[in-house]
Amino acid sequence: MKLKRIYPILLFLILSVTLSACSGSQSFRATSWPGVTVDQDTVYVAYQEQVLAIRAKDGGLLWGYPAEPSARQLFYSPPAVSDGLLIAGGFFNDLYALDANTGVEKWQFTEAKDRYIGHPLFLNDLVLVPNADDNLYALDQNGNVQWKFTAGEALWSQPIPDGDRVFVASMDHSLYAVDPSDGSQIWKTDLGGSIVSSPTFVDGTLYAGSLAQEVVAVDAASGKILWRFPVSGMVWGSPSYHEGALYFGDLNGTVYAVDAEKGTELWKQEGVGAITGNMTVFTDGIAFLTEENGVRALSFSGEQLWSLLLNGKLYGEPVLAGEYLIVPITAGDQLLVAVDFSGNQRWAYTPAK
Repeated sequence: MKLKRIYPILLFLILSVTLSACSGSQSFRATSWPGVTVDQDTVYVAYQEQVLAIRAKDGGLLWGYPAEPSARQLFYSPPAVSDGLLIAGGFFNDLYALDANTGVEKWQFTEAKDRYIGHPLFLNDLVLVPNADDNLYALDQNGNVQWKFTAGEALWSQPIPDGDRVFVASMDHSLYAVDPSDGSQIWKTDLGGSIVSSPTFVDGTLYAGSLAQEVVAVDAASGKILWRFPVSGMVWGSPSYHEGALYFGDLNGTVYAVDAEKGTELWKQEGVGAITGNMTVFTDGIAFLTEENGVRALSFSGEQLWSLLLNGKLYGEPVLAGEYLIVPITAGDQLLVAVDFSGNQRWAYTPAK
């Protein structure tokens, strides 16, 4: 692996970690980019010392938690929101439940031993919360542990449900199927490389990118590997699905479209800049972020639709909010920018100094 090439991006990950998918042993100290979640008309962003609620239509601030930012609380994991309850994971191992409308704290969960990186998941009456201490915690909505599932290494991504199972990706190279009623393991499949992002579930098949430079299709019922698609760089984001095709990018700066059933290449676009997040599917195509080239949009057949340069570093992915794409910005004057589907900036949120 080209460690010199990926080193600047690794500086923006949340954990000191050994990337076992690479040759040799290299550890990196890191921070992160903003974690963004959209729920109806509100954008929730977790970044540094606060969780913020921002109006999606115009970027107006609704509330911030805590009201007075403190270095004793740091947030990076994208929050989860359901029925007026917001769950946000902290950098210092604490999980916070807030009133999504007011930002008032309801409870804390303090039993985890490491940082929260992955997005929590509301599932029926439970909140499933992945942690870098290797555990998936199942909490009731008062913060009480109902069960926990332990993987071989850290969990960095949101678990994905299919109705009967929950699928959990781990840095131990494995994809797990877990029974959501009690946390017992149903099956485990070694994909051959650490899995940073959630798998994508479509019609009985899971699609997962890995740091072993490939995307793998897995049968959701059995865990059997259906096909492998090798790429030129590590895959950090989840594959995005649209009408029979998967869209994803790698750290070498190539965007791929792959037939979801066959695992064969439909097209690729090279030289777009290192991609650390998902392709976001919108009306006209796919949008994505790169540090070098800002926000870019391609049609579903691979032609460039538009691009927009912004001041700052862009990691992760744009998040859909109605007719806008919400773009998180790291190390810039602005924290969020809303872009319409034609590539025009519509509003920006700048944190108070």
